[in-house]
Amino acid sequence: MSDVDLDVLFRPLRLKSLELPSRVMVSAHQTSAAMDRYPAYLAERARGGAGLIVTGAVSVHPTTDGGWIRGWERETVGVYEAISKAVHAEGGTVFAQLHHFGLQGLPAQTFDGQARIVAPSSMPSPVFDQQGHALAAEEIADIVEHFAVCAAHAREGGMDGVEVHAAHGYLLHSFLSPLTNRRSDAYGGSAENRARFVIEVLRAVRERVGAGYPVGLKIGFDEFVGPHALTPETAAETLRAIDAEGVFDYLSLSGAGYHSLLHLIPPAESGLEGHLAPYGAIAAGVIDHRVPVMVTCGVRTLERAAEIVAAGQADMVGMVRAHLADPELIVKARAGRASEIRPCVGANQGCWRRVYRAGHATCTVNPEAGREIEWRHFFDRAADPGRVLVVGGGPAGLKAAESAARRGHHVILIERETELGGQLRAAGRLPGRGRWLALIEHFQGSLQRLGVDVRLGTEANADTPAQLEADVTLVATGASWRTDGYSVLRPDRETIPGLESARVIDPVSAIDDPSSCGRRVLIVDDHGTHLALGLAELLSSDGREVEFVTAHPQAGIQTGVTSTVDHPTVYPRLVAAGVCFSTEATVARVDQRAVALAHIYGGWTRTAEDVDAIILCQLRTPHTELYEELLGRRVAVEIIGDAYAPREVDDAILEGARSALHVTAGATAVAAR
Repeated sequence: MSDVDLDVLFRPLRLKSLELPSRVMVSAHQTSAAMDRYPAYLAERARGGAGLIVTGAVSVHPTTDGGWIRGWERETVGVYEAISKAVHAEGGTVFAQLHHFGLQGLPAQTFDGQARIVAPSSMPSPVFDQQGHALAAEEIADIVEHFAVCAAHAREGGMDGVEVHAAHGYLLHSFLSPLTNRRSDAYGGSAENRARFVIEVLRAVRERVGAGYPVGLKIGFDEFVGPHALTPETAAETLRAIDAEGVFDYLSLSGAGYHSLLHLIPPAESGLEGHLAPYGAIAAGVIDHRVPVMVTCGVRTLERAAEIVAAGQADMVGMVRAHLADPELIVKARAGRASEIRPCVGANQGCWRRVYRAGHATCTVNPEAGREIEWRHFFDRAADPGRVLVVGGGPAGLKAAESAARRGHHVILIERETELGGQLRAAGRLPGRGRWLALIEHFQGSLQRLGVDVRLGTEANADTPAQLEADVTLVATGASWRTDGYSVLRPDRETIPGLESARVIDPVSAIDDPSSCGRRVLIVDDHGTHLALGLAELLSSDGREVEFVTAHPQAGIQTGVTSTVDHPTVYPRLVAAGVCFSTEATVARVDQRAVALAHIYGGWTRTAEDVDAIILCQLRTPHTELYEELLGRRVAVEIIGDAYAPREVDDAILEGARSALHVTAGATAVAAR
């Protein structure tokens, strides 16, 4: 840990009549959790010591109905009552965020749904490509009234305050921005006119909830797309116009939008962490420090949050993904246990990507996130603790050992290598991804505190469970990358013709020893995830010529703005480094150092000459030999992680955690799942 003094974060903050116990908040974020889960999710963050919690975006109008909380409906009062009761029971403070998606709405959310995308001007979303309907003045007035109704429902339901969302390219923000507001009426043109909609909303909300009820404003301060959008200068103009009304009690500062999501949900390798903090000091000056200023965006550590507050850049710092990774980070830090905080790795896999892929956020490193109801007693001490053998020290094995030990079992972890981490170590050596190594360090510390018997440089065999008197063996032996050239994207063949004449390297070996790849390298990627992009950056930054070949229409196709947001970070750096991209391409054949490439639809063919090595990011083979032997001996055994089936870290850690539930002393039945 660094030498930054964290005490600055533990000073109370006065907000109207409220005294917030810390300077760290859980900013608004969308988990899409069902209402039978969501109160428990927020309550867990309140129990962990968050100074303020703001709900995910509550829809304020039928034109922004995302199928989650419909704030304008009378029934929402009951939803708020459930949320506020759960958070207050843990001593927390919770506000409702009032929100309209505007241009960034997703149409046809239900079977009978119809696109009702609205905007200041008839323009499309840069991501969803839905052109919006330009609102008439009467329609604006209707939405203003709905904001007020939603605020009244929040107060009636026991919420401690509300936050009006005017950032990130959503409806109110799109009125503030000259990029999307091309109107010539009273709601367009000057900064004062562009701020009119937001002012009317805040006035209506204030009138409905009263002077004593906290009303916050979330506002974007830079769209990061050039002079025709909101810049710090134009944002300051609009903020000055809004502040003149004196109708908000705190300012929550953010930035970016769907043109520049890299700055909103920065992945680890972006190097962005709290990069909007300097704008906090500017905004505070604009409003003459009238109310508290909060800053959010990419702050993953308490040390960075403390730096921001100590520098006077903000009165409070939002930390969303850090609270997903460890909801107890404030409690741990207050107790002098900051070294025990589970780190956010910034992969954007379990959170942002999962919302788009599976409709419900959780966390790569903390599978308990979002599962608070089901897992409330998951790690209670086992009634009859037993002896657990974990074979393999990768992410699945590490989490399995930790989870079993948390339940009071005696755990022995055997790893044949001399270091823990498995393929996380390789991932952590890619540019900007060192937080995977921080996760390994966290596991090491956790296992030590829990008394797990870790044995490195040890090979397990089928006799090991009996020798160690294990009640259950958890096999987490991982998987290895194949170099035989078989690709599921080329089912017409078993391998690449002539591949045996070339130097073929698997991704992990290339990361471990870049010098083994030679000067000119060809990366063949079937997956479209960060691995191949990161490997290309590692090798090109080391002075090697890299060509990236994929059958997909885009390199890193699984890393875009509705996935992990790596692409807008890494791809420009690869282009600048001179990496050559051949998309919609396949390796037709290999003749030693000459590699024939072809367009998958027959559009072109060419030959890459003087290739020193081919790196295949294709299939992996699970290591199931030990598991199969133990099954044959009728040993109580479970296989988890990549040994079960090669997938991602999220799956491995989730399975490692769940495996602890199946452990019982004296088990005799096979526990395969």
